[in-house]
Amino acid sequence: MTLQPVTAPNRIQLLDQLRGFALFGILMVNMAIFANPHTIMFGNFSIWQDPESKLATWFIRFFFEGKFYVLFSLMFGMGFQLFLQKLDESREVLPVYRRRLLILLMFGALHVVLLWFGDILVWYALFGFVMTWFRKKSNRILLRWSLFFMFIPVVATSVLMLLMMMVQGIPEAAEGMTEGMAAQQQAMAELTRRGYDVYANGSFSEQVSFRLTEYSNLLGGIIFFYPNTLAMFLLGMIFMRKGFITEPLQHHEFFKKLLIYALPLGLICAYLLATYSPQVTQNDPTWLNVLVLFSHTQGGTALGLSYLALMVLCSNTGRFIWFRERLAATGRMALTNYLMQSIIATTLFFSYGFGLYGKTSPLQGILIAIAIFTVQLIYSHLWLKHFRYGPMEWLWRLLTYGHSIGFRNS
Repeated sequence: MTLQPVTAPNRIQLLDQLRGFALFGILMVNMAIFANPHTIMFGNFSIWQDPESKLATWFIRFFFEGKFYVLFSLMFGMGFQLFLQKLDESREVLPVYRRRLLILLMFGALHVVLLWFGDILVWYALFGFVMTWFRKKSNRILLRWSLFFMFIPVVATSVLMLLMMMVQGIPEAAEGMTEGMAAQQQAMAELTRRGYDVYANGSFSEQVSFRLTEYSNLLGGIIFFYPNTLAMFLLGMIFMRKGFITEPLQHHEFFKKLLIYALPLGLICAYLLATYSPQVTQNDPTWLNVLVLFSHTQGGTALGLSYLALMVLCSNTGRFIWFRERLAATGRMALTNYLMQSIIATTLFFSYGFGLYGKTSPLQGILIAIAIFTVQLIYSHLWLKHFRYGPMEWLWRLLTYGHSIGFRNS
């Protein structure tokens, strides 16, 4: 039997709704980094220091930062588990899925080079290959590995902070470390200055070169951030195996309990992240740095799972059908809409477009993100009235399955 992509009638609407919701949260977080150098994520490198901007940044960090990549990663793991279920029909599934990941990796690489350094597709593709190694593991083993990967960032940061504190106790070494940290801060400030200049005034080739510099700078954080993505992949596999998303009504009580247990931790950590993250800098040898990272990873996971529970409980009540239908349409075109967000934002901010780089406050960024996503809600719904897939989804499937796939609705 030849593998085929999932058709619209067979799609899981709740899964698409969750993808759409995750896309909105990711856009809200990304908007500040579309309009400013990535260094504003660390300490007080942002030029927006007025009370209104600080409040808007606090709002984003409290409700969005570290929460929605959790949802998106869960959906990716769920999608893989759905793909594995085709093993009952064909032995071709793993080679096809690996080809699918290779194509996603290509899309991600092009995204980084041509549009924006903050791509997630490259990491999703790479960790997707790792995820396939766990396909035959039991749910108990998957959960253990998920917890292991989830705590890697906090443990790694704690060890690093402890070593740096120990070094500070050695006078000969402390002076060198202090000088090194000062040099790093100066380099970050210079990178911030260059970012504002290149994206606001530079040519496209200059922007590509600087974008690759930004991307390479983020690779050093692979141990401190990305393992949680793989943890969510594995947790998503468990959720799909258990039928939590395919049969949400039968698991209504589970999602109530999930909300009760996850929400308090999520809210406490969201407050700590929003309040204290501006006070720490990269590799600052204090336990406050560890607390902020814990709030970002474990706290972000807790609040992300709370959002998931709220979405499922809302779906079970049957309310807001009109909005959820449009959210599902946006989620069905997740790859197209994710890349479209980059196209729209870079056109707005970069020098080859409207040149608003560095001129958009955090509050204005929130309003722009809401406007962009509103447009995506509308055009995704209208597009899928006439076409089976979004344009990038169609291309992804065409390259994956290697044969012609119907594009228009019959």
